Amino acid sequence: MKDLYKQLLEMMDAGEKGVMVTITEVAGSSPRHAGSKMIVRTDGRIYGTIGGGKLEKEAIEEARSILNNGMYTGMVKKKTYDLTPEEGMLCGGQTEVIFESFGEGESLTIFGAGHIGRALAPLAQQAGFRVTVVDNRPEYATRERFPGVENLLAGDYTEMMASLKFTDKSYVVIVTHGHAFDEDILGYCVQQPHRYIGMIGSRNKTKTVLRHLEEKGIAPEVLRSVHSPVGLNIGAETPFEISVSILSEVVAVRHGVDVGALSMALDR
Repeated sequence: MKDLYKQLLEMMDAGEKGVMVTITEVAGSSPRHAGSKMIVRTDGRIYGTIGGGKLEKEAIEEARSILNNGMYTGMVKKKTYDLTPEEGMLCGGQTEVIFESFGEGESLTIFGAGHIGRALAPLAQQAGFRVTVVDNRPEYATRERFPGVENLLAGDYTEMMASLKFTDKSYVVIVTHGHAFDEDILGYCVQQPHRYIGMIGSRNKTKTVLRHLEEKGIAPEVLRSVHSPVGLNIGAETPFEISVSILSEVVAVRHGVDVGALSMALDR
């Protein structure tokens, strides 16, 4: 078992995705006992075993399906297998298996650790995002305010941005305490790989910031990916409601849903 966890750490350090498959409950006869584990890679190779045979074959297929369909990192799926002759297995028992994905998944970086950032971070975590919070005010970017956040960065925004890794699974929400910060952050992030980028602000602020960025040489087609004003038009007023509005838009983008008239972003 120690070797299996060593393999898991090596894969995570290398940024490799996979699924940890664990037998959690056994009723009757089963190839292996509860607690048996194996790791399934994206190409179907395995490390460890849950007993071989048809059970293991079907579990590998399920794990690969999870990886191919983008199950969010850290989320768990449970499935029960009947080990009966009718199902092609002769043990005669029943086995419950959980599948937990790991590796590089979807990340949400929140620039701004104020009221909205503080409300948004735990919601995003519950939705399965790896959350990073960045603020240039150390007194705001604290573990007391963000106890469960994976990455908490305090310092100059320019320096912090340069330290971040952006991929096509990166989601970015800009909710800092200053328009100048928002403009600089947006100008940098929109030119990095991303799946979603949103900036808070009024329609006038959005128009001004986008105009400034165009004047600085950022192409209009690049800026069209920006969701600003950020969030869905649900009449949100409180920081929690605004965070729900933002996360709703993020989740819609994640699933390719056209929110239509609910979007508050400028038509460009």
